[in-house]
Amino acid sequence: MERVVLITGASSGIGREVSKLFLLKNYNLILSGRNKEGFEYVRGYKKETRKRMIDLIRNKYKSIDILINNAGITYIQPFEENTEDQLNNILDVNLKAPILLTHDLYPIFKEQKSGSIMFINSAAGKQGYANHTLYSTSKFALNGFSQSLKLEAKKYGIRVISIHPGGVKTSLYDMLKTKPDVDQYMDPIKLAEIIVYLAETDGLSPDDISISRTTK
Repeated sequence: MERVVLITGASSGIGREVSKLFLLKNYNLILSGRNKEGFEYVRGYKKETRKRMIDLIRNKYKSIDILINNAGITYIQPFEENTEDQLNNILDVNLKAPILLTHDLYPIFKEQKSGSIMFINSAAGKQGYANHTLYSTSKFALNGFSQSLKLEAKKYGIRVISIHPGGVKTSLYDMLKTKPDVDQYMDPIKLAEIIVYLAETDGLSPDDISISRTTK
Protein backbone atom coordinates (compact mmCIF):
# COMPACT_ATOMS: atom_id res chain seq x y z
CA MET A 1 0.00 0.00 0.00
CA GLU A 2 1.23 3.51 -0.80
CA ARG A 3 2.33 5.58 2.19
CA VAL A 4 0.86 9.08 2.38
CA VAL A 5 1.89 12.08 4.47
CA LEU A 6 0.27 15.51 4.48
CA ILE A 7 2.40 18.40 5.75
CA THR A 8 1.44 22.06 6.12
CA GLY A 9 4.00 24.85 6.17
CA ALA A 10 6.23 22.69 3.98
CA SER A 11 7.95 25.40 1.93
CA SER A 12 10.43 26.43 4.63
CA GLY A 13 11.89 25.67 8.04
CA ILE A 14 10.80 22.58 9.94
CA GLY A 15 8.11 21.58 7.44
CA ARG A 16 10.52 21.72 4.53
CA GLU A 17 13.10 19.53 6.26
CA VAL A 18 10.46 17.05 7.39
CA SER A 19 9.10 16.85 3.84
CA LYS A 20 12.55 16.15 2.40
CA LEU A 21 13.06 13.27 4.81
CA PHE A 22 9.70 11.72 3.93
CA LEU A 23 10.54 12.14 0.25
CA LEU A 24 13.70 10.07 0.77
CA LYS A 25 11.51 7.39 2.37
CA ASN A 26 9.32 7.26 -0.76
CA TYR A 27 6.15 8.63 0.80
CA ASN A 28 3.53 10.29 -1.36
CA LEU A 29 3.75 13.93 -0.29
CA ILE A 30 0.76 16.26 -0.06
CA LEU A 31 2.12 19.66 0.85
CA SER A 32 1.03 23.24 1.43
CA GLY A 33 2.99 26.39 2.15
CA ARG A 34 3.22 30.12 1.51
CA ASN A 35 6.41 30.22 -0.59
CA LYS A 36 6.12 28.32 -3.87
CA GLU A 37 9.86 28.72 -4.51
CA GLY A 38 10.52 26.73 -1.36
CA PHE A 39 9.22 23.56 -3.03
CA GLU A 40 12.07 23.16 -5.51
CA TYR A 41 12.92 19.84 -3.83
CA VAL A 42 9.62 18.34 -5.09
CA ARG A 43 9.47 17.83 -8.84
CA GLY A 44 6.29 19.12 -10.47
CA TYR A 45 4.86 20.52 -7.25
CA LYS A 46 1.52 22.32 -7.48
CA LYS A 47 0.22 24.56 -4.72
CA GLU A 48 -2.48 22.68 -2.83
CA THR A 49 -5.63 24.16 -1.35
CA ARG A 50 -7.23 22.51 1.66
CA LYS A 51 -10.05 21.17 -0.53
CA ARG A 52 -7.65 19.70 -3.09
CA MET A 53 -5.57 18.06 -0.36
CA ILE A 54 -8.63 16.38 1.08
CA ASP A 55 -9.83 15.31 -2.38
CA LEU A 56 -6.44 13.72 -3.16
CA ILE A 57 -6.57 11.63 -0.02
CA ARG A 58 -10.21 10.61 -0.33
CA ASN A 59 -10.31 9.94 -4.07
CA LYS A 60 -6.76 9.01 -5.08
CA TYR A 61 -4.95 7.47 -2.14
CA LYS A 62 -7.99 6.36 -0.09
CA SER A 63 -5.94 6.54 3.12
CA ILE A 64 -3.42 8.64 5.04
CA ASP A 65 -0.57 7.53 7.27
CA ILE A 66 0.61 10.80 8.78
CA LEU A 67 -0.78 14.33 9.13
CA ILE A 68 1.69 16.98 10.29
CA ASN A 69 0.10 20.30 11.23
CA ASN A 70 3.17 22.54 11.07
CA ALA A 71 2.21 25.89 9.50
CA GLY A 72 2.35 28.87 11.82
CA ILE A 73 2.92 32.61 12.16
CA THR A 74 4.02 34.77 15.07
CA TYR A 75 4.03 38.33 16.37
CA ILE A 76 6.61 39.30 18.97
CA GLN A 77 5.82 42.69 20.45
CA PRO A 78 4.34 44.32 23.57
CA PHE A 79 0.71 43.36 24.14
CA GLU A 80 -0.63 46.90 23.62
CA GLU A 81 0.86 47.01 20.11
CA ASN A 82 -1.16 44.01 18.93
CA THR A 83 -4.15 44.65 16.69
CA GLU A 84 -7.43 42.85 16.12
CA ASP A 85 -6.28 41.91 12.61
CA GLN A 86 -3.18 40.29 14.07
CA LEU A 87 -5.30 38.37 16.56
CA ASN A 88 -7.56 37.11 13.77
CA ASN A 89 -4.58 36.17 11.57
CA ILE A 90 -2.74 34.23 14.24
CA LEU A 91 -5.85 32.34 15.36
CA ASP A 92 -6.73 31.52 11.74
CA VAL A 93 -3.29 30.10 10.92
CA ASN A 94 -2.13 28.64 14.23
CA LEU A 95 -5.43 27.32 15.59
CA LYS A 96 -8.37 27.21 13.20
CA ALA A 97 -6.45 25.85 10.20
CA PRO A 98 -5.01 22.78 11.96
CA ILE A 99 -8.30 22.07 13.72
CA LEU A 100 -10.29 22.24 10.47
CA LEU A 101 -7.79 20.17 8.49
CA THR A 102 -7.71 17.54 11.21
CA HIS A 103 -11.52 17.57 11.32
CA ASP A 104 -11.65 16.94 7.56
CA LEU A 105 -9.30 13.97 7.77
CA TYR A 106 -10.35 12.46 11.09
CA PRO A 107 -13.10 10.25 9.58
CA ILE A 108 -10.48 8.63 7.32
CA PHE A 109 -8.17 7.97 10.26
CA LYS A 110 -11.10 6.48 12.19
CA GLU A 111 -12.17 4.24 9.34
CA GLN A 112 -8.68 2.83 8.81
CA LYS A 113 -8.07 2.63 12.60
CA SER A 114 -4.49 3.78 12.30
CA GLY A 115 -2.27 6.76 11.60
CA SER A 116 -0.43 9.61 13.29
CA ILE A 117 -1.71 13.16 13.73
CA MET A 118 1.09 15.52 14.74
CA PHE A 119 1.01 19.14 15.86
CA ILE A 120 4.23 21.15 15.70
CA ASN A 121 3.46 23.42 18.60
CA SER A 122 6.00 25.47 20.57
CA ALA A 123 7.55 25.92 23.99
CA ALA A 124 5.24 28.96 24.05
CA GLY A 125 2.30 26.52 24.04
CA LYS A 126 3.28 25.40 27.53
CA GLN A 127 4.83 28.50 29.03
CA GLY A 128 4.11 32.19 28.66
CA TYR A 129 6.76 34.58 27.33
CA ALA A 130 6.87 38.37 27.41
CA ASN A 131 5.85 39.94 24.08
CA HIS A 132 4.39 36.62 22.89
CA THR A 133 0.80 37.11 24.12
CA LEU A 134 -1.00 36.35 20.87
CA TYR A 135 1.39 33.58 19.87
CA SER A 136 1.20 31.85 23.24
CA THR A 137 -2.59 32.19 23.25
CA SER A 138 -2.86 30.36 19.93
CA LYS A 139 -0.37 27.67 20.92
CA PHE A 140 -1.88 27.05 24.37
CA ALA A 141 -5.27 26.62 22.70
CA LEU A 142 -3.81 24.23 20.11
CA ASN A 143 -2.27 22.19 22.91
CA GLY A 144 -5.65 21.95 24.62
CA PHE A 145 -7.19 20.72 21.39
CA SER A 146 -4.51 18.09 20.79
CA GLN A 147 -4.66 16.83 24.38
CA SER A 148 -8.42 16.36 24.19
CA LEU A 149 -8.30 14.80 20.72
CA LYS A 150 -5.64 12.35 21.91
CA LEU A 151 -8.07 10.89 24.45
CA GLU A 152 -10.77 10.40 21.80
CA ALA A 153 -8.47 9.08 19.09
CA LYS A 154 -6.63 6.47 21.16
CA LYS A 155 -9.50 3.98 21.08
CA TYR A 156 -9.38 4.02 17.26
CA GLY A 157 -5.67 3.28 17.08
CA ILE A 158 -4.86 6.87 16.08
CA ARG A 159 -1.81 8.50 17.63
CA VAL A 160 -1.96 12.24 18.42
CA ILE A 161 1.44 13.75 19.18
CA SER A 162 2.26 17.35 20.10
CA ILE A 163 5.84 18.60 19.67
CA HIS A 164 6.95 21.67 21.65
CA PRO A 165 10.34 22.92 20.46
CA GLY A 166 12.12 26.00 21.70
CA GLY A 167 13.58 28.50 19.25
CA VAL A 168 14.32 27.09 15.79
CA LYS A 169 16.26 28.72 12.94
CA THR A 170 13.42 29.25 10.47
CA SER A 171 11.87 32.00 8.35
CA LEU A 172 9.06 32.32 10.91
CA TYR A 173 10.70 35.50 12.16
CA ASP A 174 11.29 37.12 8.76
CA MET A 175 8.01 39.03 8.86
CA LEU A 176 8.81 40.71 12.17
CA LYS A 177 9.96 44.30 12.50
CA THR A 178 12.34 43.36 15.30
CA LYS A 179 13.91 39.95 14.71
CA PRO A 180 15.38 37.82 17.50
CA ASP A 181 18.97 36.59 17.38
CA VAL A 182 18.53 33.07 16.02
CA ASP A 183 22.21 32.09 15.86
CA GLN A 184 21.86 29.81 18.90
CA TYR A 185 18.44 28.46 17.93
CA MET A 186 17.90 24.81 17.01
CA ASP A 187 18.77 23.37 13.61
CA PRO A 188 15.50 22.50 11.81
CA ILE A 189 17.17 19.50 10.17
CA LYS A 190 17.87 17.84 13.52
CA LEU A 191 14.39 18.62 14.77
CA ALA A 192 12.93 17.15 11.57
CA GLU A 193 14.74 13.87 12.23
CA ILE A 194 13.03 13.59 15.62
CA ILE A 195 9.61 14.41 14.17
CA VAL A 196 9.89 11.80 11.41
CA TYR A 197 11.09 9.16 13.87
CA LEU A 198 8.14 9.77 16.19
CA ALA A 199 5.68 9.86 13.29
CA GLU A 200 6.75 6.41 12.15
CA THR A 201 7.10 4.71 15.54
CA ASP A 202 4.07 2.46 15.78
CA GLY A 203 3.00 0.76 18.97
CA LEU A 204 3.51 3.72 21.27
CA SER A 205 1.96 7.15 21.61
CA PRO A 206 4.25 9.60 23.40
CA ASP A 207 2.86 12.36 25.54
CA ASP A 208 3.76 15.95 24.69
CA ILE A 209 7.39 16.18 23.63
CA SER A 210 9.32 19.26 24.73
CA ILE A 211 12.61 19.85 22.90
CA SER A 212 15.14 22.40 24.10
CA ARG A 213 18.45 23.48 22.65
CA THR A 214 21.64 22.69 24.56
CA THR A 215 23.10 26.19 24.07
CA LYS A 216 21.83 29.23 25.94
